[in-house]
Order: sequence, then structure tokens, then C-alpha cells
Amino acid sequence: MRRGRGRWVPAVLVMAVATACGAPLQDLGPLPPRYSGPPLAADEAVADLTAAMAEEGVTVRRMPQNTSPIECHETLGAEYPSATADAALRSGFARARSGHGWKESQAPAEGMLSLRKANWTATTELTGSAAAEFPTAQVVITLLCDGAHSKPQAPATPSAGSPTAR
Repeated sequence: MRRGRGRWVPAVLVMAVATACGAPLQDLGPLPPRYSGPPLAADEAVADLTAAMAEEGVTVRRMPQNTSPIECHETLGAEYPSATADAALRSGFARARSGHGWKESQAPAEGMLSLRKANWTATTELTGSAAAEFPTAQVVITLLCDGAHSKPQAPATPSAGSPTAR
């Protein structure tokens, strides 16, 4: 087999590469969860993180659920003095680690803090120097659980003409 300008590729090599790369992939099933133990209920995760933040002087409130299309999603929010918002968030997250069993998690981006507990990940973005020009900063902590999926829609009732209604 001749290929290109003066380069020979033995047919055996081509056959070996094709055979090695042509094997079908085996489905090994879903990935195991990133936590061990029983899942933590949303109310428990929210109460635990709210308590840790309150111990550091940050009073966060749970945002209404009807604004999120995801089941495993919670949002905590507060207005906090801009000058000390970042320090308060850092100390609240440190309190959650030291006194409430939350673990450090890899932050998704620079300027963010992230924690994990059981099946929940809490993330917040630091306000930075941009918020210093305003007297208060909006603090938002987002909690997401493993296995988050869309909220179930109301089950559709079969119409009279459908095969399942007969």
C-alpha cells in the first residue's frame, strides 16, 4: 500500500489500527453519586447553611421556589453592606465547613466560593470591588443537588380517541 510521496504504510499496521479503534463501547451504566450516605433533603440543606451564615451575622432568606424550573435548586439571598460583604461570605462559608460539616468544593470560576454537603453544592459569587460604589450588595447563594432534573409536568390525561383511553 503506497500513501503520499514515497511513504509506505504496511497493510498490517492499517488493519491493526482499524481493529483497535473499531471496538464498540460498552455501556457501564450511570455514574455513581459524588457523595456517600443518604441524600440530604432541601429543607435540611437550606436550614443548615442559613444557620452557618447567621452565626457569622449574615441573614439570608430562602427565595420562592416557583421561579425555578429545576427541582434540586434553592436560592438564598440577602442585602449586605458592600464594604464587608465578601468578608462575611468567606466567614459564613468557613463556619459552614468548621461547624456544620460542609466540605470545600472546587469553585466553578475565579471570585466564587463553593461548598459540598451530601448531595448538595452551595456556590456564591464574591461582590468584589465593583460593589464598593453602592452602600449594599446583593448576596446570592445557589444550592444545587446531584441528579437535578426538570420539575415534573402535570400528567397529561389521555384523550378519548387515544389507544390508552379505551
